[in-house]
Amino acid sequence: MSAQPVHEEPDPRDPQVIHDQLPERVRAKFLTEYHAAVDGAHDFAGYRALQQVLQTWRLLAAAYSKPDFQQRYQDIRDGVGEYVPMDEVFSHRQA
Repeated sequence: MSAQPVHEEPDPRDPQVIHDQLPERVRAKFLTEYHAAVDGAHDFAGYRALQQVLQTWRLLAAAYSKPDFQQRYQDIRDGVGEYVPMDEVFSHRQA
């Protein structure tokens, strides 16, 4: 009897997974924010900030993966449609 390898989905909070899912044009910005957060993560507050950076970029990576993201983003910038600001979404999530 042999064991089959278990396929695990990659952790969406893994910085490498986030990086690889992002479009090339925003990867440098992600890396800049990520490295700054890692540098600040030596204390407890900085660690929480690192977690928040990874959470924000995880959500952005998911958004960028949607085929209509660019059009929806432009609609928001143009004031077309009804949307909830991210700050409001995050404030409800943290409560």
